[in-house]
Amino acid sequence: MTLLDRCFEGAPNVPKRLLKVPASVEKAEEHLEKANRNLFAAKLMNDNKFFDWAITCGYYAMYHATMASLWLIGLEARSHECAISAFEMFYVKEQKVDKEYLDYVKRAKTLGKKYSDSLEYAKTERIKASYGLGEITSQEASKVLSDAREFVATIDQLALGAKGLG
Repeated sequence: MTLLDRCFEGAPNVPKRLLKVPASVEKAEEHLEKANRNLFAAKLMNDNKFFDWAITCGYYAMYHATMASLWLIGLEARSHECAISAFEMFYVKEQKVDKEYLDYVKRAKTLGKKYSDSLEYAKTERIKASYGLGEITSQEASKVLSDAREFVATIDQLALGAKGLG
């Protein structure tokens, strides 16, 4: 059983962490608003040399953009690992999906593997920044912030496309 299967099915004493829901551009936009607030906070933190918090905010910007992308195809994630796993499956790997997902996958071709990689990098750096004691450099924070900006902008374009404006 794959991680994605466990996310959809749950386990004894573990609820489902990935739910099929009606697709919602509105919910996606709410997550994108939060993603953009996190980008703003990341920039403030980076500008003031709070690099650990810049990384944390950058990661959460990408996480909320990921949540937005899932709402566009009718999925609600209730854990970070399930959200990232679903994003990778439905937007990056572009394997067989239900017919209803086909239009979203076609629009998502521009996402490519680099977005999945940048999200994973940000998650790793966020864990290091949150729990580690070592010095976080401006270079690490700047990379996460740059990746987060590009990631959120791309998901924003998907939402516009789903809304018929892109």
